[in-house]
Amino acid sequence: MADFTAPIAPDRSFVVIGDVHGCDDLLVQLLDQLSKRVPDLPYVCVGDYVDRGPDSAAVLRRLMTMTANDPESMICLKGNHEAMMLDFIDMPIECGPVWLANGGDKTLESFGISAPSDRRDAPALISARDALVENAEPELVYWLRALPLIWQNGNVAVTHAGGDPSRPLEPRRGHGLLWGHPDFLRKQRGDGLWMTHGHFIVPQPEVTGGRIAIDTGAFSTGMLSAAIIRPGNVDFLST
Repeated sequence: MADFTAPIAPDRSFVVIGDVHGCDDLLVQLLDQLSKRVPDLPYVCVGDYVDRGPDSAAVLRRLMTMTANDPESMICLKGNHEAMMLDFIDMPIECGPVWLANGGDKTLESFGISAPSDRRDAPALISARDALVENAEPELVYWLRALPLIWQNGNVAVTHAGGDPSRPLEPRRGHGLLWGHPDFLRKQRGDGLWMTHGHFIVPQPEVTGGRIAIDTGAFSTGMLSAAIIRPGNVDFLST
């Protein structure tokens, strides 16, 4: 495989924050570190704010407030875990078991809701969904539904899971952007776009083959990471 030779060329410097997964304490720590190191740069979050960690409700409310207060300085993208949460809201019986098995139980608990002990119990799933919608409030659900899949600055794009490297970067290719594509980690893009992403856990944030990977498994490692991307350069900061 040939080396990826395109320079890192954003139009302006910015920060990308990796998968938070309900770790509000780590998010607060990272935002504090970033405010001291790069106080004037905008933030882009790659998604997966919910599930697995203990404080998904706090993470969502914090990010929603930050985007409402200054939408130019905090941009939040959708991840596959937000998609699963919304699927549960729309189709609790069909989609609840998968979401709960992937950390949705922790998200329910963060909203003060007991997760169903039997993930196949239809009335319990509907009851949990109704409680989630009530406790989360309409504004938060609307905010989740409206989250974009892509953000781009110069030749640096940010998505949750990267997508198909052989296809144009388009929102309609949402499945690959949320869940990844079999070729993403083994095939380089031919259009010169650098892809900054989460979803695929790495021991340390890394730059390789036109990809900037920043999901360091915060919920299990205690390390939430961010990439500080400037023309020609990427630095990392982690909790």
